[in-house]
Amino acid sequence: MSDNLMHDSPTEFLHNVANTNGECIAQSVIPNNKDTYLVACSCEKWETTAPTREEGLNMARRHTGSIA
Repeated sequence: MSDNLMHDSPTEFLHNVANTNGECIAQSVIPNNKDTYLVACSCEKWETTAPTREEGLNMARRHTGSIA
């Protein structure tokens, strides 16, 4: 993967995520049918739900240490 994700194609990005070996490379915040959001990480060691998209994004940022 390049130093700048903006230069990677979506296929390259997904290929790199699939080969993370437990690293926190990508996080997802996906709406589900229960008016909540499923929040998960490519490390496969962290998954939770959030009441809003914004809270899910904040939870993912805390998980990766990008915010305290």
